[in-house]
Amino acid sequence: MKKFLSLLLAAVMLLSVASVAMADEVGEPFANQVSITLMNSKPEITAAMQAAADKFGAAYNVKIEITETSNPGETLTTRYNSGDAPTISVVDIANVKDLAREGKIADLGDQPWAAIGGKDMGAVINDVLYGMPLTIEAKANLINKTAIEKITGEPFDPLKYQTKEDFEALLKQLREGGMENPVIINKEDWSIGSHFTQYFYGIQDGTIAGAEAFIERVRAGEEKFIDNPVFNACMDMFDLYMEYNINKQDPLSADYDLNASYLAEGEAAFWINGTWAWPNLAPFAVEGQEYSIMHMPVSAGAQGKLLAQATKYIVVDKTYASEEQQEAAKKFLNWLIYTADGQNAMINDCGMVTAFTNIELPPSNPFNVGLKEYIDKGLTFEAVTYLPSDHRSAVGGATMQAYLDGAKTREEVGAAFDAYWAAHEVNY
Repeated sequence: MKKFLSLLLAAVMLLSVASVAMADEVGEPFANQVSITLMNSKPEITAAMQAAADKFGAAYNVKIEITETSNPGETLTTRYNSGDAPTISVVDIANVKDLAREGKIADLGDQPWAAIGGKDMGAVINDVLYGMPLTIEAKANLINKTAIEKITGEPFDPLKYQTKEDFEALLKQLREGGMENPVIINKEDWSIGSHFTQYFYGIQDGTIAGAEAFIERVRAGEEKFIDNPVFNACMDMFDLYMEYNINKQDPLSADYDLNASYLAEGEAAFWINGTWAWPNLAPFAVEGQEYSIMHMPVSAGAQGKLLAQATKYIVVDKTYASEEQQEAAKKFLNWLIYTADGQNAMINDCGMVTAFTNIELPPSNPFNVGLKEYIDKGLTFEAVTYLPSDHRSAVGGATMQAYLDGAKTREEVGAAFDAYWAAHEVNY
């Protein structure tokens, strides 16, 4: 009995020490309530993030109001111009660069999480850490393994399909087996106009340097997109997706939630999307169905690899936020990273894979499990992180949507990208 009590006391003391250590990283609650705002550009985690903010707020006397946007660049411009900048913003790398160049956001290099993965994968500009990496994500084929295996009669191994031709043979087999259109394409500009077009650059040779060299050749007029083998291989892949698209009768009327249900219920086998989509699919998930991810088997460049990297960053305003509000924002970020409640919010409630080495919780959803497998095998490559913030709105979205709808040719798509780069500098 004495031994049991000693062990129990030791366990309690360890927990107390751990709690104190975590409290040291977060700091003390505010004596008077502090109100801050958070602009979130990852709509699928808004509810979970608000719940986390409320839990943090109750413990530290901070009220966090969360708003949502699908276009962080435009929203930030409007809010800064009106003097209503969010205290915390979840943004893309291009937004971080714009805000840093304009001197609007705080240097986060002195935060404790910088040393445990935060600086390695964060938004560092001129050696200053401006953006905390929120999540590691992959742009990929989301898959319903059960639906595939039901038709093929054999275990599905994504790595078996290295080329477009390999993948096309599988799609034909699925169609012959009764799944008429196994592919799901979203209509949203962020999906086909930003995420898919990353492949034009990222798989030139699978390196950032290779992507930079291609862009510079285009900017100098030495190469056109339509003459680039990787661009054409990507468009060949997109054509194949379009041929087997479950929404092909009216592709620009595709409904995102309905797309999630198609994959979840096995009406289709491949959803062109990313690992962030689990919260959208989860409500439709069918017990006994196995879901995962696979690379896009483009027959060129970084073949057989998955596009994966930090995709969203958190920045803290210093233009309109008071010192106290900035302190509250930083406390919240440390709470997410160093406390059990914060870690659970990120990994389980938000369904994310993070950059931080102190977090040992395993991935909580099948898409992230698949991502971790690719990472462990060394089968990932990075997307370019320096596309100008208007790349999606100026050329990616409208151009690719028009192509999806049959209103533009491949040559016109290439010409639109040529024209864009002729008029834009690159913020490497």
